[in-house]
Amino acid sequence: MAEKTYKIAVLPGDGTGPEVVAEGMKVLNAAAKKFGFRLESDTFDWGGERYLATGSVLPEDAAETLRKYDAVFLGAIGHPKVKPGVLEKGILLKLRFDLDQYINLRPVKLYPGVETPLANKGPEDIDYVVVRENVGDVYCGIGGTSQQGTKQEVAVQEMVYSYFQVERCLRFAFEEARRRHS
Repeated sequence: MAEKTYKIAVLPGDGTGPEVVAEGMKVLNAAAKKFGFRLESDTFDWGGERYLATGSVLPEDAAETLRKYDAVFLGAIGHPKVKPGVLEKGILLKLRFDLDQYINLRPVKLYPGVETPLANKGPEDIDYVVVRENVGDVYCGIGGTSQQGTKQEVAVQEMVYSYFQVERCLRFAFEEARRRHS
């Protein structure tokens, strides 16, 4: 039987991103070898350095390009020479919305031999996932400031979710729970 091949788009990002992603790719390649699958990866320079050099955060066809891959490995986004929000909104949030990456899945697992500050807890006690909706909430950008620069300045940030967003997140969470506990 032929090995399954996974195509991964690699976006190393900025700061420590490239370093962390390089080590992560070593782990992925080791996992591929151990579990009998193949990886093909293409690296994209979509980050702060590209923005500073070209003035463009992403190419027009970025989402369409990434849809051709099985996964996207994204490193840290943010650059000290780029105003906060430009890269985060222009890369991270844009791709999240364009690709409808609606679930933020965060596994939490304690492995044997790893210390924990929780008294009398071991690996058998700590193994769960946090499921978070990833396109509503503060990511909608609803909010603003009033009377900016005065003592009366007010800042408001709304957390907004649609019925659709909540329902599909809950369905995902319940299916994940069923999968983990069957």
